[in-house]
Amino acid sequence: MKKSIGILQIVAILFIGIVIGAFSERSHVFGYSDNTTIIPNGTYQTTGVGAWSQLTITKTRFLTKTASAVIVDNRFTSRKSGLLVLALKTSGNTSRSYEVHKISEGWRVTPFVKGVKDPDSSFIIYLNK
Repeated sequence: MKKSIGILQIVAILFIGIVIGAFSERSHVFGYSDNTTIIPNGTYQTTGVGAWSQLTITKTRFLTKTASAVIVDNRFTSRKSGLLVLALKTSGNTSRSYEVHKISEGWRVTPFVKGVKDPDSSFIIYLNK
């Protein structure tokens, strides 16, 4: 005699699978596939000097005291790090890339210089508390 899975068991398995899948996606267990911004909109204080001591980020703009840029990419690439790519309005067709790590104080931003990370130029963007 062969036992078969009943309709109720199939529905229960599907329901449990959907719940686990939704929780995994919401918790970003498998990464950030929805292009979640790593640095949200707001005005922040930084450890940078001069014009970079305070900056404002909107959905499409990156503003310092003296400069303005268009945000090309601002998203997570893993659970704790991501990319920030800026296109500068001045000096022609120039873009700047930064690696961003989420830390307890806010975000550690490290620029790429000639394709290599430059840890000597990194700075911290503080959370607004």
